[in-house]
Amino acid sequence: MSNYGISNTGSGNVSVNGPLAMGKGTTVTQHAVQPPAAAEEAGTAPARAEERKPKEQVWHVGVVTVLPVETRAAIDELAQWGAHTERRTLQGTVFHEFVREAGARTIRLSLTQSLLPGQHFAGSAVEQLRRECAPRLVALVGIAGSIHPDVHLGDVVIAQEVVHYEPRKVTPQGVLRRGRSHTVTAGVQHAVNSFFTSHGEPWPLPGSSGHRALRGLIGSGEAVLADVSADERRYLREYNEKILAVETEGAGLATAVHSSIGETGAAEAWLVVRGISDAASPDKNDSHHQIASRNAAFVFASLLPHLT
Repeated sequence: MSNYGISNTGSGNVSVNGPLAMGKGTTVTQHAVQPPAAAEEAGTAPARAEERKPKEQVWHVGVVTVLPVETRAAIDELAQWGAHTERRTLQGTVFHEFVREAGARTIRLSLTQSLLPGQHFAGSAVEQLRRECAPRLVALVGIAGSIHPDVHLGDVVIAQEVVHYEPRKVTPQGVLRRGRSHTVTAGVQHAVNSFFTSHGEPWPLPGSSGHRALRGLIGSGEAVLADVSADERRYLREYNEKILAVETEGAGLATAVHSSIGETGAAEAWLVVRGISDAASPDKNDSHHQIASRNAAFVFASLLPHLT
């Protein structure tokens, strides 16, 4: 798929309070680097191997989580995937950063938790990643509720399309919903195709109690659904009977990525990976949050080789 790598550009003395800073309030000053030949003549040490790599050899991915249980699961999984460090901005935003050398490539991943649940805060998290890390792909990893009989607790849905069901017109005759659909880029779709070609579809998760990874559509809105007869569920069934799950941040993330394309540090693509923690019914509780979060993090980590 497309190259989502990034690199730092520019020269001279630059004061940085961002992704290179280590620790609260820390600043780093970057100085102009001599060309390799000049460095050798001056008897100085050559640039680090990472700095000598071509721009396209560094890949950067951003991850957004919402709940602490989602963040913990993602950190635990990604810490097995690559070296882990933690960084905090002056405003208090925490970034968990992971680096993995994969042959000639360096894969960098930055994870942050949104301030609060909801579409607006998911969009704000994307903006923070854009300012601090400039990832080319942003993924939302966490939990969702199933609204389809074929999707069970512990399953993981990789969203190929997010349907935002909140837009609506209120009339004396009733509410007219005007859903908006957000579809992943062709590059992300190719990566998901490659993933399921390698693992089978649906993919039985190794070591799980019958849990699977599958792809499909999800609904996204501000309301947390805990009613099988909710109007939102009826609308989503009528919009597309194959919608598998519902959650509260995917549309905000997709919109934030789409609206910033072309700006400095903007992501080019997005992805949503959701573990099923409930059936969006009156029985909804937190008992399956951990297993759903861990399964979602595991599937996302398994997807990374295909995405990068």
